[in-house]
Amino acid sequence: MVQNAKTGTMIETPEREVAVINQTFCDMFDIPGPPNQYVGLKSNQLFLSHAPMLKDPARFLKTVESTVYSKESIVDEEITFINGKIYARDYIPIYEGHVYIGHYWEYRDITEKKKAECDLRKANKKLEMLSMKDGLTGLNNRRSLDKQLEIEWEYAQKEKEPLSFLLFDIDYFKAYNDTYGHIQGDECLKEVANIAKSVVFDEPAFIARYGGEEFGILLPRANQYEAIKMAEAIRQQVEQRGIIHQASDLFKCVTISVGIMTVVPSENIPPISIVHQADQALYEAKRTGRNRISVYSHHKEADSNV
Repeated sequence: MVQNAKTGTMIETPEREVAVINQTFCDMFDIPGPPNQYVGLKSNQLFLSHAPMLKDPARFLKTVESTVYSKESIVDEEITFINGKIYARDYIPIYEGHVYIGHYWEYRDITEKKKAECDLRKANKKLEMLSMKDGLTGLNNRRSLDKQLEIEWEYAQKEKEPLSFLLFDIDYFKAYNDTYGHIQGDECLKEVANIAKSVVFDEPAFIARYGGEEFGILLPRANQYEAIKMAEAIRQQVEQRGIIHQASDLFKCVTISVGIMTVVPSENIPPISIVHQADQALYEAKRTGRNRISVYSHHKEADSNV
């Protein structure tokens, strides 16, 4: 059974002499056959003389000696060889009754299994990344923005630094879709997303499509002035792009409205509050004429228009 096994097997005497060794074991360690010629040979001599597959023979033998000394069973200990093969090693001390009579070693090739696990991890990571992206614009999605907000909120709270949030959407976007159709509407969304991306490219900003025609930008360590400056740059760039919008009541081109909230986070304020307050500021920008920026005020809700 041992000689025909698909696992590499070696049995040693208490003195560490080879008692049984099979061809699979020899093949794994690149030891020339036949295996029976190694019976009676000290196992450490076998490895040092005939095992070029080991990355570090001295370390390998030290680990083996430590395992034998402890006389404790080991299961699925992973070893990688020079050729990239990965093996799982089992060790069992052999007893007859209470008498210790030798060592049992078994090696199983798990290279394909580990490769499959690695591929699966990569696939899962890719799926996770895709789940955090908006399929249309390629921006981060609302889920990823919510997660990033928690991270930045905790950091800003700890460091007592400001955190700003911009929420903007396309003015009269429903009318745009009704006039030009949803396919052209998608192109409009992508165009606005690219404009915003180009403005924040060199900034420590986290930009996402928040939903529908809404976009959110998280600005760590940015005060209100810096947030306004960025918002205005995006607003101007969108207007200057001159995307035709005959159904708009403003300039017959696509424009955006922006709501801004800046806060130094504290423990008694939930992170989502910055989004809600930016949304109130956005509503105020819409109410007072669109194609403008509105900043949320704690004293008067969204009372400051730019």
